[in-house]
Amino acid sequence: MKYVLKIVVSLTILCLMILKPSNPVVFKLTNVHCGSYNKTWIRINQCRLKAINRHRTVFNFNATFLYPTKSITVHYQTFKRENGYRPWLVNTQIDGCRFLRKPYDALGILLFNIYRNFTNINHTCPLQGDMIVRNMYLTTDVMRLPLPTGDYLLAIDWIFYGKPQFATNVSFQFVEDIL
Repeated sequence: MKYVLKIVVSLTILCLMILKPSNPVVFKLTNVHCGSYNKTWIRINQCRLKAINRHRTVFNFNATFLYPTKSITVHYQTFKRENGYRPWLVNTQIDGCRFLRKPYDALGILLFNIYRNFTNINHTCPLQGDMIVRNMYLTTDVMRLPLPTGDYLLAIDWIFYGKPQFATNVSFQFVEDIL
């Protein structure tokens, strides 16, 4: 009996190594909304999604910071859609300038790794001028946290010197088809 179990386990491992698993995950952006609370400080030039194919949508964002800022607080929340969007798991604030100097928040690092290759925000404060995110799409390569299947909303408020300046709300869909 012991040998049969070893053979079954060995064959299972061999089959898993030989068969290339398909990627049964749909991880795509579904909606985006950006709004400026203070148009004399932040001008949002572009905030839109563009469909590339059935399972890939890219995000383009272009905002102009009209004045330099050295105090940025990022307040982000996640919501899960269940009969409307309900608060889900994350509601936190981080110091944006401190984070750009030395990343310290685990979820902030995860979010930054998602869009880092698509943006020009790669320096520390003060931030001024055009802030661009171009052709950003979601991949499961950078996603190391397990998510249950569903629709999610990431709501981010950008606060400069203690006053809310603009908000970005990004909706995405995560579907893991196990079968």
